[in-house]
Amino acid sequence: MLEHQKTSTVARPDGFSSSHCVFRADTINGERRRAVLVGINDYRGEANDLPSCINDVNAFEKILDKKYGFNQIVRLVDSGATVANVTAALRELFADASPADRLVFFYSGHGSTELRRGEIKQCLVLYDGYFFDEGIVQMTLDLPPGIFTFVADCCFSGGLEKRILAPVSKHSKVVEWARAKSFLHPNRDGFVDDTRAMQDRAVKRFCESTCSRGSVTSASLRVLSTVLEAFMMAPPSHEQLNGVLLSACRENETAAASTASTEGKSAFTYALLHSLQALGLDATLDELVHATQSLIKSTGFAQTPLIKEPKFPIDTRFRSFINFRAPTK
Repeated sequence: MLEHQKTSTVARPDGFSSSHCVFRADTINGERRRAVLVGINDYRGEANDLPSCINDVNAFEKILDKKYGFNQIVRLVDSGATVANVTAALRELFADASPADRLVFFYSGHGSTELRRGEIKQCLVLYDGYFFDEGIVQMTLDLPPGIFTFVADCCFSGGLEKRILAPVSKHSKVVEWARAKSFLHPNRDGFVDDTRAMQDRAVKRFCESTCSRGSVTSASLRVLSTVLEAFMMAPPSHEQLNGVLLSACRENETAAASTASTEGKSAFTYALLHSLQALGLDATLDELVHATQSLIKSTGFAQTPLIKEPKFPIDTRFRSFINFRAPTK
């Protein structure tokens, strides 16, 4: 049985920077179990506020502590979840990682699809700006394989559609509405917006290194769900996230926040943690994702959780969640 010290949880202030060490150098039986948990309920302006993201962080922190023996957890919530703070915390999360370590990044909040430097990309929406996919991809490139888990309870439709509510259906009838995690673009000072409104825009197609240019038409927007792979590819070198990604929904779907049936948690986090409890810690990622999909569907949400695997280990989906234990059979 893994023995560990009491969880060291740190809620970082706005002044947190990379010069402040938040993770200790000690190890547990030769390994370190570290996590960065980010949740944003209170965005600037009420239009983008969400009801359940901090509850998601609390629930995920509890399971990391009680079930997985994580003793070093950093929380960044609401105004503390700035681009600078999250970037600094992730750099420290990945610093000096060894094959024995287990690292987790959990995010609950808005995601979006945005135009950046002439190219349409997907990003997390932090308190004061966008955190684009290539940022985290680059940070993971030097990690040993099979140690990093990224859980993203968000969706990326905010740049293309303005759906505020997501329907919850039972027997083909809408029985409830949940706040959708669709980001409404701000028009105020203090939000770091790297996007540029251009007439000539490039769309990176999946598995292609070249970009097609021209104005973004309704036809080009319709193909975004198939040409953009969230947090997996960073042009032009096709670098891939060096870790497993569990995401709340497909690229063309909307992730839901909490309803009366999700115990105050967002739909994906609720279904993921309930499925994990039912299956046990030795369940494979493949089993966990399928169980989460089934629970989401039975609860009435129109979203499909996904797993995206790294290149190595090649059998990632048949390993256990977070621990990456290989199957015994």
